[in-house]
Amino acid sequence: MRVLLVQSPTGRVEVPIYPLGLAFLAGQLKGHELRGLDMSLGRFDPASLTRELQDFEADLVAISLRNIDDSSYPLTHSYVEPFTSLVKELENWQGTVLVGGTGFSIYPGIVMERHPRIDYGLPGEGESVLPEFLAYLEGGPGPEGWDEGRLLPWRKPDLACIGLPDYSVFDVSDYPVPDSIGVQSRRGCAYGCTYCTYGYLGGREFRTRPVSHVIQDIRQLEIMGVKRFQFVDSLFNAPEKYFLELLEALEQEGTSMSWSAWLDESVTSEQFRRMRSAGAVKVDLSPDAITDRGLRLLRKRSRSGDLLPAVRAARKEGLQVGINFFNGNPGEGLAAFLRKLAFMLRVRLLLGWRDTFVNIGTIRVYAHSPLARQMVETGMLPVDCDFYDPVFHRGRGPSDWLYRVFQRVRRLRHE
Repeated sequence: MRVLLVQSPTGRVEVPIYPLGLAFLAGQLKGHELRGLDMSLGRFDPASLTRELQDFEADLVAISLRNIDDSSYPLTHSYVEPFTSLVKELENWQGTVLVGGTGFSIYPGIVMERHPRIDYGLPGEGESVLPEFLAYLEGGPGPEGWDEGRLLPWRKPDLACIGLPDYSVFDVSDYPVPDSIGVQSRRGCAYGCTYCTYGYLGGREFRTRPVSHVIQDIRQLEIMGVKRFQFVDSLFNAPEKYFLELLEALEQEGTSMSWSAWLDESVTSEQFRRMRSAGAVKVDLSPDAITDRGLRLLRKRSRSGDLLPAVRAARKEGLQVGINFFNGNPGEGLAAFLRKLAFMLRVRLLLGWRDTFVNIGTIRVYAHSPLARQMVETGMLPVDCDFYDPVFHRGRGPSDWLYRVFQRVRRLRHE
């Protein structure tokens, strides 16, 4: 079967992100003819999809809707609008249309209802379901557990049994920006931060891939000429036993590639040193709150006093450091926002303006997150709120006003 794997357009020029989810699917489809088309690169031209379908003579187009919007407040960019234009381009095409991806998986029913041209939806992880579905289209039995409706079954595969991602399905040279190309070593998350959907999408525990498979991914990228990648895991240093096992393998591998990863503040100075020797050049920390009360209400496992020592330890080893905060968190108001601004100035002035980055965003509340349930249960939102249109847990009064000014100044500076 001829399968065209399509990354949905963003509707604007953005930093390119390699379609890792589609590469994982491609790695499971041996025996089928595959072609990749990343429509998020450059300006969106819906007609280019029609031309690609005709040239490839595809039987099925599998579209990944990675995000619903950019989660940015107060100005939010929708990725559904260009996705809708893409689906409309398929109205007169006679093949099968399949849609999946993380954004789709949070709202499969809504997306399917609003886009009747979609023949089938693939929520969750598709590595084991998609090959069975293609066999069904070729006359075989359907995927196990499927009722033959428009939605295919949601299944979490054994990560030790799935094939490696096929990075060749998209040209890696189209993603030259640092951290554009991802490597995944685990899925899910055991920590349950209130705003997060990792537990819903990947399971409320860490599901790890064999370390040898992760190293093979890295070797594949190195052979293809990639110089830098990012570990896209929810948390690179948990579970700790697996983190240390992977770190040891990276040290032994001796790759010439550099990489970055998301961590929490429990990393030790020695672990930062080992990461640096294994190729790490940047780490990102996401405390999100700056007060102990705010951290507790977000169900973070760190304390407010853990952040600065972790940043200092990382910078001592020569690592660039990114720090993410949210404004308007439960339990945090104007005073907390001012503390975040002060922290930003302090670490950038003392630890390196060009190597220490601080972002202050706002929580975009998604369906299936604990925070979404809390906001409905406490009466902040009506019981029928589906969170498909952007909902933010934002500051109020002076905190919100100052944050809007802050974001306005930042946008003008970067523009």
